[in-house]
Amino acid sequence: MERLSTFRRELDELDEELMRILARRFEICKQVAAYKAEMNIPMMQPARVAEVKRRAAKRAVSAGLSEKFALDLYTLIISEACAMEDEIIEGTRGCKTVTK
Repeated sequence: MERLSTFRRELDELDEELMRILARRFEICKQVAAYKAEMNIPMMQPARVAEVKRRAAKRAVSAGLSEKFALDLYTLIISEACAMEDEIIEGTRGCKTVTK
């Protein structure tokens, strides 16, 4: 059981690190949204979304992970980032942007 406790502790530490990394990523997304609002750039950038997902899938496979897992994960991450960007851009411009 001691070994199981060690594994759990390591997983908990990694989970904390993942949340810190995601928080950092979303902070940058907020800065991107502010810039897009300032420059009147549309929130949704389909080519960029496709590129990010493509790179995530490639990195996942290189790391021995499932491409589908990476695509699913980045779909969630991008969806959250788009919602954050929409909120920031709408607040600045006072208009609704399309996210899908």
